Amino acid sequence: MVRVYNHILALLRLIRWPNLLIVAASQVLIRQCILVPLLKQVHMEPQLPAGLFALLVTATVLITAGGYAINDYFDRKMDRVNKPQSLIVGRLIYPRHAMAYHLIFSIAGVITGTWVALRSDQLFLSLVFFIVSGLLWFYSTTYKRELLLGNIIVALMTAMVPFLVLLFELPLLAHAYGSDVTYITRPMMIWTLGFSLFAFLLNLTREIVKDAEDFEGDQAYGKRTVPVVWGMTAARWMTTFLVLAVIALLILSWMLYVPDKISLAYFLLMLIIPLVLVVIILFFRKDRRSWHLASLLLKVIMLSGIGYMVVVNLIINHLQ
Repeated sequence: MVRVYNHILALLRLIRWPNLLIVAASQVLIRQCILVPLLKQVHMEPQLPAGLFALLVTATVLITAGGYAINDYFDRKMDRVNKPQSLIVGRLIYPRHAMAYHLIFSIAGVITGTWVALRSDQLFLSLVFFIVSGLLWFYSTTYKRELLLGNIIVALMTAMVPFLVLLFELPLLAHAYGSDVTYITRPMMIWTLGFSLFAFLLNLTREIVKDAEDFEGDQAYGKRTVPVVWGMTAARWMTTFLVLAVIALLILSWMLYVPDKISLAYFLLMLIIPLVLVVIILFFRKDRRSWHLASLLLKVIMLSGIGYMVVVNLIINHLQ
């Protein structure tokens, strides 16, 4: 019994269960806090049934879990160098079991996503699940070893998480409401793409930071990451550039779309100041721990970005 319990705990660590909760939360919040209130303003309702939406979230979570499993399977040698204390595959879970979990989660995710696409009369959208699942495999086996390519792929797939909700919803809205939906399409696209862009840039930044943290193992096993190929100084400057880009976009978004005091306070306290702190940490503490601290802080900032959806819901429902 104890052995089974320990195996379940190891499996939960393998599939990064806190990250899976974040994935699910981001999709639920983009629907409930952004799309639903925007549609209510024009007396419309989401057309993807709640049951199918739950399955869409489930498919996204399952494919993500499969991606984590296969990533750790192929990274087990490097992880013995980079983070031996948190090694899972080869220490807590047999490699063949990790591969089996990848196949189970990925296949279940693709089947679930295809079912959602079929039941919503949008079978062509099932291609998204096949493509993402395939990209996660090739990322783990090949792309992550190439300069910036793996980082960009991970960032793009993270950005797809909130956008997937709108991708399934828009065709159904157009079918139900016809040309009337054009009035609300633009604000829905702006908000959803805004969160997707935020997710893309922050994840790309964090991927570079994590590569710097894992420099020794990556260099030993031939990974062509930014820190390995261009050096740690280049990684710091690239991280700084991306952070400044996010800050500039936050300021621009506030000026153009949400020029209210609540958003300004949230941006400053929860996003901009922590982002500035990331740069300060990297330039004033030039050791491996500084990269680890920056990575943790970036994850907190990403959570704060998701949390802003709740603020948006408040603004749409009560302050407009």
